[in-house]
Amino acid sequence: MPDKEFMNSRSPVLLADGQTAGYIQWSTWTQRFSVLDASGAVVAECRPQGIFRRRYVVLALPSGRTLVDLKPGAFRPFNGAELTVAGHPIRVRQVSVWSDRRFEFYAGERLVGRIQPTTGVFSFRPDSYVLELPAPVMSGLEAISLAQAVRTVARGLRQAQAASSSS
Repeated sequence: MPDKEFMNSRSPVLLADGQTAGYIQWSTWTQRFSVLDASGAVVAECRPQGIFRRRYVVLALPSGRTLVDLKPGAFRPFNGAELTVAGHPIRVRQVSVWSDRRFEFYAGERLVGRIQPTTGVFSFRPDSYVLELPAPVMSGLEAISLAQAVRTVARGLRQAQAASSSS
């Protein structure tokens, strides 16, 4: 999942063999995003809720079924997050204390997913990720929605930290 490029509101989601599985349509100011299939049709949409403690709900379209519901923790945004994927509780573990770019996902004690960065920390595109799914517990659409929701939270936290350190 390449990071958003400047002046391009759409980024591809690629399979391991380089084929396009779909796209992420970004809405920078609202933290909303849409998941599009390979033909460009919108199949899911994230509608963040709340002002101070945001909640990221991704709905399948047109059914309105909840795919991902992510509520970051108050003091530990990822390790304390409340997360469900297709109605099943999933635990998020931020793997690195110093980086908000490595995550693991667990159903019970079983590792079901992992996000790893594909670029360096100080690159122009720090949110380029690879998502690995060692266990078949979620659909491709659910996995893409989960990865994008986590990426949206990480990006928002970085932007808030940058804004508070520059004031």
